[in-house]
Amino acid sequence: MTLQELFRKHEFESVVPLLVAIDEKNVPDNLYAFKEAFDDLRRMTPGDSGGEQIVVSTEVETDEDGNEIERYLYSSNCEAQPWDECLAKEVIFGSVIGEEKALAQILWHMTFYGFSPEQELFPDRSIQNKYEQRAKDLERRQFLNYAKGIAHPFEIEHLCLSMEGWEKYHQREAHRNRAKRMRDARQERSIARLERMGKVQRLIDKLLPTTPVLAASEYAYLFDTSKIWELEFNSRTPDATSRAEYIADNIRKHFHFKLTEYTRMEMVVCCSSEYPATAEELRILCKAIFPLMGFVLDEEGHTVSHTTPRIPAIRIHHAEIQNLGHDFHILLAVSR
Repeated sequence: MTLQELFRKHEFESVVPLLVAIDEKNVPDNLYAFKEAFDDLRRMTPGDSGGEQIVVSTEVETDEDGNEIERYLYSSNCEAQPWDECLAKEVIFGSVIGEEKALAQILWHMTFYGFSPEQELFPDRSIQNKYEQRAKDLERRQFLNYAKGIAHPFEIEHLCLSMEGWEKYHQREAHRNRAKRMRDARQERSIARLERMGKVQRLIDKLLPTTPVLAASEYAYLFDTSKIWELEFNSRTPDATSRAEYIADNIRKHFHFKLTEYTRMEMVVCCSSEYPATAEELRILCKAIFPLMGFVLDEEGHTVSHTTPRIPAIRIHHAEIQNLGHDFHILLAVSR
């Protein structure tokens, strides 16, 4: 049985309890993203397996004396690999494991670094704005506080050292005086501040192309917020007829957070020009998303009351992304 056949044989809801059992701390908070990944894998076209198989087996860790420490399931040849290639691979597992348990384990491994093929294989760590550049420069300066004379140009550029180099580095760091400790603390605070500003600027740069009528100054308030959360929801349907319902249903069933502590929301509805969003689809989306911010809506999607002391401000934007095909991509930026 290929992996795609295994995905198409079972429903996500039957896999959820087994998926949660793998990581009870983190999986429940991300079930909506696991659902999107599951359905995306069901509809993707398999690629070339390269003759590889996915083997789900029991792994055993032992201590130095050979005593068993831990026994756990492990899925080979599916983590950090192209999803289309994985779908074509034959799945090998024992009958004692069971198909759904094996599927949950494979899904967990395939989404370890992200919930889409792009996130999994190509995480974007490039410097994109002046704040990130300044943070990187300050990190390099802090690194040179104790690496000067030890690191060669490549190591300085990438903030790395050999094992011997790190030993000398930590020896120098261990003997720093009070003035140097205070300097390091100031630099660490500055780096943290610049990194946060860099993340805010990334968000603004993502929002601006979707809202061309707004100037960058319209988003300047984000720099003064104490908390920002960026959320994304995607439809994973065979066609456009149920894409809004898909996202709404996924939010209601698998998104377990309330956003009532936030005071502002930027909601961006992205779709292609070939499949524009309709008024009915927007109503369906708003009826699922607005209650997260504390709004109570009637059957028609009209606001009838709110459950928070302060009514949150919500702006809805539209953006065209041609490579989305018939899918919706919803970006929410909530802040306070």
